[in-house]
Amino acid sequence: MEFMKKQKFGFLANVVVAIMALVSLGFYISNVTSAYYQDMNVNVIIMMAGALVLLAASMFMPHIAQGVAAAIAVDLLRVGAAVLIILSGAVFIGMRVESFGYIFASNLELGNKAAFSAGTQAIVTIILFVVTWIFSLIASFIEIGEKRA
Repeated sequence: MEFMKKQKFGFLANVVVAIMALVSLGFYISNVTSAYYQDMNVNVIIMMAGALVLLAASMFMPHIAQGVAAAIAVDLLRVGAAVLIILSGAVFIGMRVESFGYIFASNLELGNKAAFSAGTQAIVTIILFVVTWIFSLIASFIEIGEKRA
């Protein structure tokens, strides 16, 4: 607990982004393994895992290294994590756009409860991805490190 009290707000913001990224990833996995879709894209999982690694590195690097080069590296890690989160969400949206037309706007899937449920879950997942994008972009601009006495 003492460790958390010493951290600047940026550390907490990145912890929130990491938790939101994990939740988004969980919803993604749940959606792509549903009875209707079953179309997992490994690239999305790799990008989200990479984003989580970059977030972790950006949170703990200020405690290991000091100086201008370390500060630049931390900033690059945070921006890289945000970019990976955005790319993974964009790939997921691209996977679902066409199916929304079939599920919600045509008679082809009329009465198919599995399709409607999977489509609704995909919309929730897209919203989670977008909120995670926004938070990750905001967190990229908040300073990380320990509070100075």
